[in-house]
Amino acid sequence: MNKSGLKNISLKSRIFISFFSILLLMAGSCFFTISRFITRFTETQLNDDYDSILSETCDTMENLLWNLTLTSGQILDNEEIQSTLMLYQDSLSPYERQVHYAALLDSVSLLTLANTDISLLYLYDNEAQDFIFSSFPVSKKQMAQSPVLYQNTAFSFCGPCKSQSSYNGNPVLILNRTETLPNGKSVVLSIESGFYSLLAPLRLSERKSAFLVITNSSGEPVYTTFEEAGTGVIDILEGNSSHYRSMSKSMSQGWGVHIIIPEHIYIKDYYQSLTDILISILIIAAFVSLIAVYFWKSIYSPLRLFDRQLELLLSEESSNTQPHSSIPEYDYLLHKIQLMQRQIQEMIRQIVQQEKTNAKVQIEKLRAQINPHFLLNTLNTVHWMALINGQDNIDAITQSLSHLLSYNLDKESVAANLEKELGALTEYVQLQKVRYDFQFRIERPPSNDLNYPCPKFLLQPLVENALAHGYQPGMNILIRIQVDDSIHLTIADTGTGMDAGILAGINGLYPPAASRTKPMASGTEKEIPRFGIGLSYVVNSLHDFFSDSFHFHVESSENHGTVVAINFPKLKGDDRHVKNTDC
Repeated sequence: MNKSGLKNISLKSRIFISFFSILLLMAGSCFFTISRFITRFTETQLNDDYDSILSETCDTMENLLWNLTLTSGQILDNEEIQSTLMLYQDSLSPYERQVHYAALLDSVSLLTLANTDISLLYLYDNEAQDFIFSSFPVSKKQMAQSPVLYQNTAFSFCGPCKSQSSYNGNPVLILNRTETLPNGKSVVLSIESGFYSLLAPLRLSERKSAFLVITNSSGEPVYTTFEEAGTGVIDILEGNSSHYRSMSKSMSQGWGVHIIIPEHIYIKDYYQSLTDILISILIIAAFVSLIAVYFWKSIYSPLRLFDRQLELLLSEESSNTQPHSSIPEYDYLLHKIQLMQRQIQEMIRQIVQQEKTNAKVQIEKLRAQINPHFLLNTLNTVHWMALINGQDNIDAITQSLSHLLSYNLDKESVAANLEKELGALTEYVQLQKVRYDFQFRIERPPSNDLNYPCPKFLLQPLVENALAHGYQPGMNILIRIQVDDSIHLTIADTGTGMDAGILAGINGLYPPAASRTKPMASGTEKEIPRFGIGLSYVVNSLHDFFSDSFHFHVESSENHGTVVAINFPKLKGDDRHVKNTDC
């Protein structure tokens, strides 16, 4: 379209195009932000679901193991049961053994009857190589096949595995404990968890089409529901399979529980959750659209009347008829508009003249404010976006830049104090550490009160010079502050330093206060272009602030670093530090 075509576009069309473009941009931004949020929310929800399965399995197993340990202590640490066991072992008569067995059965049943998380329990005589007591028949072959989960000096925990009794096919946990009785004979106590105690978490993983893997303290699988041929469980747990993903949780005893999710199941669940959320959003959007259409139709006709009345406000015409709408509130407002018409026409003439007078002043004022305000607002927006997305590094950098810009853009004062200068310098260093590899340290007096006036931007140019002209990886920058009758500042670095010729030129350009007539000779910036600008600003600021009552000196050697020393008076008034005011 040529320029003449653009000129022929009406204001109404231009407003519509601009509004539609802004609306489209806002809608696209909102859609992108919401879609990212939904994606993160959905992934977090799925991971939380699988993590809850892991937590429930770990908690169930840990509770069962604790229950087995507690029950073993109640049995083998019971003096009455120990006495019964020794009488049983020492008895030669079958009748006496039967009596002691009955007493043993009563004691064990009394301890375990109400415990639903105990199934098989037996006592085995190591010397006689025979069972003393068992709640169910035990298979010695199955005893030898129980995998060890973890063990310590007193206990050995096995499973999950098939029960040592052929009456149960569900996985159980087993505690084996060997105890030497006072008569010198040893017995083995074996207790199994309930037949159905582990079914809940296993079935929960099955409903999610996932597989459970339990590893012992050595990291070897002792139980798994994963049986797909050609795929190793260890490879999946180590992340070497593209068809499966896994989540793990390890316990303090060394054993762990892992869940394996087929990639297609995870993606299916992901899209299902995403679809549910999007359907909910669409339903809400449709409902809001219907409400919007209803309100649009309700106010469309009255707005046309308002449009007509507003046109009359900007013209010399006057309407002799009272407009009416179907809404009483609108009729009242339309009547008020008619009454204001003449007053507004007069006010418009006055405002036009006044605006012409103030236009230039307002434009200049806004031009001076809009850029820094826009920049700070933009940094604040980046700060919140970083917080929302968990980007702590970006948030820290943005905050440092915002604080530094706020300090730099403060035009109320050309002076500061050492405390504020150190704060601004710390923010500056945080930003520079993103680009440079260096160490930064401040040594200050034990007292934290450094409210001594000084020129603004006293320290930043010196640190900037150290990084710009003396940088080498891993260098150290030290700011040392000493306060006695005056203030002594030292900025030392371990950078590349400078040669003797440049150093002599710099110190020659900044002579001691006793021989100085002005802070810097004309043309010196061209003589030492590498260092002149920053140092010139610092010395000129010190001269303007303290007159000739300061000292500035630079020491440096190549490959050993540079030391800048500054001394200036400690300004006070009424035995208190002078407030930060312009000099």
